[in-house]
Amino acid sequence: MKTGTLATKLMLAAIFLTVLVYFGVSTAAYFTDPYTTTVAYSFVGEDAVTVSGYVVRDEEVLSDGGELVYSSRSEGERVGRGGTVALIYPNAQALSDANTLRDLTGQLEQLQYAGSLASGSRASARLDDEIAGALAEFRGALADGGLTAAGESGRNLRSAVLRRSYAFSGEGGLETSIASLQERIAALSASAEMDVVRVSAPSAGLFSGLVDGYETVLNRSNVLEMNPDDYRAIVPDGETSGVGRMVYGSGWSFVTLMRSEDARRLEEGGTVRLRFQSGLDRDLTVTVERISAEDGGRRVVVFSSEKYLNLMTLLRRQNAQIIFESHDGIRVPRSSVRVGSQELTDEDGQPLLDNQGNPKTQSVTCVYCLWGDTARLKPVTVLWQEDEYILVAPDETALTAYPVGRSREGRRLRAGDQVITAAAEVYDGKVVQ
Repeated sequence: MKTGTLATKLMLAAIFLTVLVYFGVSTAAYFTDPYTTTVAYSFVGEDAVTVSGYVVRDEEVLSDGGELVYSSRSEGERVGRGGTVALIYPNAQALSDANTLRDLTGQLEQLQYAGSLASGSRASARLDDEIAGALAEFRGALADGGLTAAGESGRNLRSAVLRRSYAFSGEGGLETSIASLQERIAALSASAEMDVVRVSAPSAGLFSGLVDGYETVLNRSNVLEMNPDDYRAIVPDGETSGVGRMVYGSGWSFVTLMRSEDARRLEEGGTVRLRFQSGLDRDLTVTVERISAEDGGRRVVVFSSEKYLNLMTLLRRQNAQIIFESHDGIRVPRSSVRVGSQELTDEDGQPLLDNQGNPKTQSVTCVYCLWGDTARLKPVTVLWQEDEYILVAPDETALTAYPVGRSREGRRLRAGDQVITAAAEVYDGKVVQ
């Protein structure tokens, strides 16, 4: 037992020493290796600030309402003066019958469309393509979090599937279904309630089904007179009932309270990019319409645009980025950007010599990249700097020092290059591996 115990201890000690030596060698190699690299990649650097504010439109609340309301218009749909935007029903049964009647009418239209299709492979392919497209739209709307768009896409998908299921089931079954639907529609239409209240648009504009209480508090005129105290006093008026609202005009505004040092970077009449953090999946070019006087280190700033009003009808309180500048380049670590010595060559790639017969050189901003087992100088222009990285682009002027063709293109920095970030000593052509 004692002999076995001693052997076990010796074996464990040997294993421990082996592991210790392995990690010691690896650590020493890490700290003595004078070269480290990283991958350069494409990147967009932005100079932006984040603010909170209100989307402002010229609006009118449609006050008639109640729980038994059916909106006949989609969000952001343009409606002419006097056009019906909603129906108010006297009781729950009347609303239920009306919804059933609308569903049956929609099914009838789909079945009649299916009956009009010619049978065969072309019709089948057409419907299959329509189903695939509707499914892709539905999945995209769900991924974007747009419930209104998802609902519309879902209805389109159900419609396409229904038409596909009936188009090739035989004319007899299709005609029977159409006749049955027509009978049910006729019965419901005959017993439908007649005292339905129609809500009409008082003026031409865009319909929105949401009322949030800011409609009478904010408009595109009064925000142009706001000072910081007025902005801090913004509250909804408490009126959130109603069928919906009409949005008038062709433009919208965004009002926010900015730090004075950020607002000073803007100029009235100038343009910047605005990016809402939710509700809209695109950057907007907006005009700086007004910058207020300073109060407590803050200024009210009003941005405006005459585009995309139909996409803005549901937006109100928003966090947004004001993007002053953006730069599209190649991201590299700060430690990789150096000043190197570039040899000058003639059109044939031969070195240019000075009066003493030495190769002519010039200093260039550059990075060194792995080229096989050597370091290769690649001249760059600095586009943007942050604390931890620099955005660069190939220096086209410096590249003209190399002959046209593979020699010049081999000196152009590209995304995916292995950039040397740390080195005890590095120069063009130095063997590093």
